[in-house]
Amino acid sequence: MTGTAFDSIPTDTNKYVYQMASPAPMSLEPHGHIPKPPLTFSTSLFRHISPTLFLQRHLLQNPPTRPNGRQPHQYRDFTLTTNSLSHAHGSAVVRTGDTAVVCGVRGEILELAPGDDPSRFETYHHSSTSAVHSYGSRGSGGASWGELITINVELSTGCSKKYPLGPPGTLAQALSDQLRELAVVSKLVNLSSLGIYNPEERHDPTVKPRGYWCLYIDVLCISLDGNLLDAAWYAIVAALVSAKLPKASWSQAEERIFCDGSSHHPILLRRSLPFVTTFAVVPICESTGMDAIRCSGNISTCIVLNDPDSYEEEEAIETLAVLSTVVCEDSDVDQINAPSMRTRVEKIEKTGGWNLEESQIIHCTHLAAAKTRDYDRVLLREGLDAVQI
Repeated sequence: MTGTAFDSIPTDTNKYVYQMASPAPMSLEPHGHIPKPPLTFSTSLFRHISPTLFLQRHLLQNPPTRPNGRQPHQYRDFTLTTNSLSHAHGSAVVRTGDTAVVCGVRGEILELAPGDDPSRFETYHHSSTSAVHSYGSRGSGGASWGELITINVELSTGCSKKYPLGPPGTLAQALSDQLRELAVVSKLVNLSSLGIYNPEERHDPTVKPRGYWCLYIDVLCISLDGNLLDAAWYAIVAALVSAKLPKASWSQAEERIFCDGSSHHPILLRRSLPFVTTFAVVPICESTGMDAIRCSGNISTCIVLNDPDSYEEEEAIETLAVLSTVVCEDSDVDQINAPSMRTRVEKIEKTGGWNLEESQIIHCTHLAAAKTRDYDRVLLREGLDAVQI
């Protein structure tokens, strides 16, 4: 072999030609001129490089479509399974998208000491209790806080890579406070129905209870992909509806409380069950290219996303939670779509700035009403009907 270059044989157009020239290294080129393809990225890589721009490109479509395929007003399908935990008096497993929670309700008896005032146990208090406080109140049956319902939230180790193993973090404690506040505002449980009496004195209004059932509600998140509040609250409501406490009564002869497992102590819930719906507010910029990444200070409009996932929550500048219930103006309470049914908003909680307009908030209440009706349908489909006040 002589010379500074050689060609491979055969020299077909579909074959590659190896060229060698000294001192240049060996290169691989196709026979003929073929333009180089443009530099492109995969969808997943584009999302990691510029998550804000990636979400905005989806929402600027006509119609706006989120990266998960949903439109802004759509929420994820949810499933409900009750009484899955045999050791709890009531339980529920709720899954919405890739967010899944397990809720267990466990009752413990609090026996009143002489001189205790029962009124402090039958009144909802607005003082804040965190997950740490909830654990501290277990030793005395909740009496140290003067409350009969304790809610605690935990995030399992493998629920998300953002929350490693360790003590309860900020999210778990803040969510425990938020869920407890929802229970206080909505007055979900009739606290007086948790009283334990002497059967012979049960119907005497002047007789005070000898003890109470304390409800410990534990919510464990086993998979987290955004909007944990809605899933946790729905699991709490379903677990309370399915809960069956043993029949407890005071024995005057032995001066102690006995439980009868053959019958059940009813947990009276309010007539119209409340449900919470969370929205995320995402800014949309009309700028393109790199200017869209730096448009946080020049927001032209906002889009409200129903039931945000974890990716959308990170890009949101505001969140809106609507607590609503479906009420009936007549006695026809079994038909969710009855003409007399209407939606009542009981609480609106917003965090963030002031980008939402009044018309957008009203639109959110209508979306929350539709989701509340679906929640009620699933409860009825499961054969669950609350013991109503």
